Amino acid sequence: MPSTPPIAILDLGTAKTTVVVLEEREGLLRYAGRGQCESRGMRKAQVINLEFAAEAIRLAVEAAERSSGLPIERVFLSLTGAQPLGLSSQAGVALTSRSREITREDARRALELARDIQLPEGREILHVVPQEFVLDGQGGVRDPVGMLASRLEARAFLLTVASAPKQNLVIAANRAGLEVEELVFAPLATADVLLRAEDRQLGAVIVDVGAGCTSLMAFAQGAPRHAAVIPVGGEHFTNDLAIAFNTPRADAEKLKCFFGAARADLVNNGSAVEVPGVGDRPSRTLPRRRLCECLESRARELAQLVRDDLERAGLLRALGAGVLLAGGGSRLAGFAELLEATLELPVHNRPPVLIDGMPDDFLQPEFAFAVGAGYYSHRVRSHHRPAARPWERWKERLLRVLDES
Repeated sequence: MPSTPPIAILDLGTAKTTVVVLEEREGLLRYAGRGQCESRGMRKAQVINLEFAAEAIRLAVEAAERSSGLPIERVFLSLTGAQPLGLSSQAGVALTSRSREITREDARRALELARDIQLPEGREILHVVPQEFVLDGQGGVRDPVGMLASRLEARAFLLTVASAPKQNLVIAANRAGLEVEELVFAPLATADVLLRAEDRQLGAVIVDVGAGCTSLMAFAQGAPRHAAVIPVGGEHFTNDLAIAFNTPRADAEKLKCFFGAARADLVNNGSAVEVPGVGDRPSRTLPRRRLCECLESRARELAQLVRDDLERAGLLRALGAGVLLAGGGSRLAGFAELLEATLELPVHNRPPVLIDGMPDDFLQPEFAFAVGAGYYSHRVRSHHRPAARPWERWKERLLRVLDES
C-alpha cells in the first residue's frame, strides 16, 4: 500500500480525457498508471454536457485504476478554458518601527493582502503566484524569509478565470464521483517541466496547442506576466479538411496526422493522398500539396493570433528565450517553423523530464501538462503537509514495513 493517497492528474481535454496516477513513497514520486478515453460533452476546453463529460471521466478513471491498481478519489484537474486573465497586484505590511527578521507568516500575510482586490462579477482568482518581494523599497527579492526589514511588500500575479465554466469542470468531476483537490491552469503546470530558470528570467512563453483551443502563459524577469486562451486548436485544422475535401471527420484527422503539414512548401509537388468520401461516395486521389495548403491557412491564422495577443500584452519583445511548445496540436509538421517566422522568436520543442517509471510516450508534447502537473501537485502536497517530528517519521517507516510484509 502507498504511504500516502496517490496523486491523480485529470486532463479533461476537448478530444481526450486522460487520468495519470502517481505514487509518493518516502518523498519520491513514481508513475503508477494511466487511463484514457475519447472526450464527450466538451467543446473548446469547456463543458457543454455534464453527463457526457462525467461519463468520459468515469471511463478514464476506471482504466487508470486497473492500470495502477490504486483507488482514485481525488484529482488535480486541468483548466485551459474559462477565459483566463492575469492581473498584477501589490500590497505591503508594516512590520515594526525598526527592522526585524521576516517570517514565513509575514510573507504569507503580504501575499494575502495582494490577492484582496475587487474583481468583476462572475470572475474569481485561480492562482496567486509571487513575482517579487520589496523590502524597505528594495525590489527583486524572491524569498524574503530570514531577511531584515521594517516594511514588506509583495508583488503578485493573480490568474483569474470566469466562475461558471470553471465550476462546470468541478461539477463534471464530482458527478464522476471525484473530489477536486485543485484546479490547475495547464500552462502553469507545463512550465514546471519545460522552462528553466534562465528561460523565466530572459522571458519565455508556453504555447499549448490543444484540440479545442490554444492556451498561453508568458514569463519574464523570473515570474509569470500574462495568460490567455485563443479559441483555435487542432480540431479546427481537422474540421477545415473535412469541409474542404468532403471527407468524414475521423478520416480528416488521420490525413492531418499522417500527411499534413503547416507549410505546403515542405511537400513534394508530385505526391498524392487518397481522400475517403462521405457515405457511398468513392475515395479520390488528390495532390498532397492541396491538403497542406488548407492546413497552412489555419496555421498562419493561429500563429498571427498568438503574435497579436503577445503584442497587446506588451511582451513580444520581452521573450528572449522564445517559445516552448506543448499540446498535441503542436506536432503538426512545419508548425514550429511557421510560428518562429511569424513571431520572430526562437521556438523550441523541448521534451519534459519524466517522472520515474513513466513510459517514453510521455515525452510527446500532448503529455507535457500531465508530467508538469505531477511535479506541481507533489510540490503542493509537500507544502501543505506538516513536517513530521523524528519519532513520527520512525513510526511511519515502521508502519510501511509492516504493511509491505
